[in-house]
Amino acid sequence: MLEIGKRLKHRRGIRRYGDNALKRNRVLGVIVGLLFVEFLSGGVWGIHRGLSSLFTKEVLLITSFTQIGLVLSMFGLTKAVTNLGLGALSDRIGRKPIILLGIAVSGIGGAVIATSSAYSGMLIGTALIGLGGGGAFVGIMVAMIEAVASKRTGLAMGLFELAAYGGSSFGSALGGYLAAGSGLRYPFYVILALSGVGAATGFFIIPETRSLEKEEKEAVREGSKEYVDAIKRLVPLYIAGFSSKIMDSLLWSFLPLLLIGLPMSITEVTVITSAFTFSWALSQPLTGYVSDNLGRKSIILVGLFSAAVSILPFTLTRNFFLLVVLALVLGVEAALFYTPLVAMVSDIAPSALEGTLVGSYRFFRDMGYFVGPILLGAIADIYGLDYSFYVTSLSLLIATLILYLTTKETLTTGIQKTED
Repeated sequence: MLEIGKRLKHRRGIRRYGDNALKRNRVLGVIVGLLFVEFLSGGVWGIHRGLSSLFTKEVLLITSFTQIGLVLSMFGLTKAVTNLGLGALSDRIGRKPIILLGIAVSGIGGAVIATSSAYSGMLIGTALIGLGGGGAFVGIMVAMIEAVASKRTGLAMGLFELAAYGGSSFGSALGGYLAAGSGLRYPFYVILALSGVGAATGFFIIPETRSLEKEEKEAVREGSKEYVDAIKRLVPLYIAGFSSKIMDSLLWSFLPLLLIGLPMSITEVTVITSAFTFSWALSQPLTGYVSDNLGRKSIILVGLFSAAVSILPFTLTRNFFLLVVLALVLGVEAALFYTPLVAMVSDIAPSALEGTLVGSYRFFRDMGYFVGPILLGAIADIYGLDYSFYVTSLSLLIATLILYLTTKETLTTGIQKTED
């Protein structure tokens, strides 16, 4: 069964476009198109997650931390379920339809929130953005993996995350600027415009990247044991990804509330959160490239542990410039584990099940978006906001220990698969 996996990874390492391989410049065009659409999708995400908690509190007049946290939980739940279902579906019908469907649904979600006057409308709009984001993100992620040689998976995922979080940083900053000048509703209308541009670009520029041959499909049926073995190896990565989204939940639901209470202006809050996203996005191609050459495990462990430590000082200072520096540092630390985790998943996954297993990782990872806001919101209501930071740090430390004790380096295996 392992030989089957090696042959399939080797085929993908050459090019995953069937017998008629695209020329280098065509492949580059595909990658650029995917990254541009991902940047726009990230912009949608950045507007929503940067302003959703403030919209819920200031426009809808919701004061409970638990209810505010439930908004992001709704996003996490719908995005996680979509990752799992549409990742598997993309293995059957292709990546492009999933990407286009996701972009369209996200745009509708933005319009629902912009016109909402009730908490239920915020939840419905957020669910639609989560559904759309899950489809677009998993489709683009797998398409990126298929467009490059497998020995450069880390770099490809770094570029993917650069586009996603670069777009998120842009969206967060744009949303803050528009909210300060025009109110908190207006940025959510912009989500509809970004989605329209993304859908048009995806339809006219991005080709279908999925090309599974009959031999690969047969190999999947024969390789059920290989599939089960892959799932077992992915469990520690599921836990690490889950913890990373607990941290994300903290930074996007509760850090803004902590900062507003200092007090700080909406502009200052969005500068701090955008600083985190900016350094995270900018660092990920580098951390992906390093993981392609030096290994996945060690860089992931360093990132998880250092992020667990760096979260704590946010509760100890009121200085704006120090908070910006802390956000920049935490962004780099998040990049150390975020991209290499996805590359490690790809190392383990049989090629014919790439969409399914990447989707399963994204499902468990994004469940942290569902559990995190509810858990941290309840803790904040009972003990205070500071304790939500302490619990987040503890979750990252636990993930670090589990990964250290149970996971072997996968880079060497991944290279052998492409060269056999």
